[in-house]
Amino acid sequence: MVAGVAAAAAAALLWLPLHDTAPTDEDVRAALVSMLEQAAPKEQLEQRIASALDRDAPEEAEDYLDVADFLRVPIDPALRSRFADETSGLRAAERTVRRAATGFVTGDGEGAAGMAAAIASDLTVVGDIRDLTEQASRIVRGEPVDDLVLGLAIAGVAMSAATMATAGGALPVKTGVSLAKLARRTGALTARFQQELSRVVVRAADTPAFRQSVAGIPWYRVDDLARAARSHAARVDMGELRHVLGSVAEVGRATSPSRTLAILRHVDDIKDLRDAERAAKLLGKPVSGAFRLAGKRVFSVMAHAWKMGAKLILALVAAVISALSFLVCAVMKLKAALRLWRALRPAASAPVS
Repeated sequence: MVAGVAAAAAAALLWLPLHDTAPTDEDVRAALVSMLEQAAPKEQLEQRIASALDRDAPEEAEDYLDVADFLRVPIDPALRSRFADETSGLRAAERTVRRAATGFVTGDGEGAAGMAAAIASDLTVVGDIRDLTEQASRIVRGEPVDDLVLGLAIAGVAMSAATMATAGGALPVKTGVSLAKLARRTGALTARFQQELSRVVVRAADTPAFRQSVAGIPWYRVDDLARAARSHAARVDMGELRHVLGSVAEVGRATSPSRTLAILRHVDDIKDLRDAERAAKLLGKPVSGAFRLAGKRVFSVMAHAWKMGAKLILALVAAVISALSFLVCAVMKLKAALRLWRALRPAASAPVS
């Protein structure tokens, strides 16, 4: 009986994971929507929209409006009109031009336009070379170096070459490099995730070797520094980094650069990043507002969905074991009854004297 139960449990554990026992995308999405409905009452949404507009942060206000539209929450028409005024006309044009110019030149994007321009500069390799020569010059002058920006810039140069070689196939990861650099520059990375990302980047880009390769180059020889960067980037293995930056890029693809940075402010490790990627794919643009409203509760909801899936597996295993145990006991009792019947049958059939 024990052997039968053990075999049943093993069979159940092997069979169940092959079927849809884990929470489906529909399950997780439903859980996220339910959480968002509780976190976003009409009054709170309107208060946050007004506050964002008061701070000249129309992108943040748009996040809350996206949530309201997603949940079909009616928002005061006066607030919608105010948002429309802030995002159109001369004032909006001036803001866009100013932020775009700053973003392209410095890589420090502010607002949607500035971030898009900063990413555009990276996608044309201008930003990567700018950051590489800046950090390499610091190495040569003996000044503090940002190894994360340095490693990402090396990765950016490598991904630019890969993008050309694959006819754009590596572009999503290249976008992830740009978003990660932008997050670092604007302080959008949590301390824990910055440390974890730095370890991955430094290991993948081999920044210690790059430091040695540029040590003898004068800081003002930008062309030589850039040439050394390209030569080093061609030799490094970006395999591990591709997976991480690919997730960052997927979040950006499902939302936008500014929304990605807002989401990264809640990411503490690579597992959080994977969960953020899944949430972004399930909710789309409103996911940024969801993180603004609920913070890490978004991750908690997803973890709870997985726990419910695990409980379902255990419940099914218990049911299988219980059914098989009953079957084994029934068979054993039947065999015992048959043995007893066989033992009594000769006595019952003997002639009475």
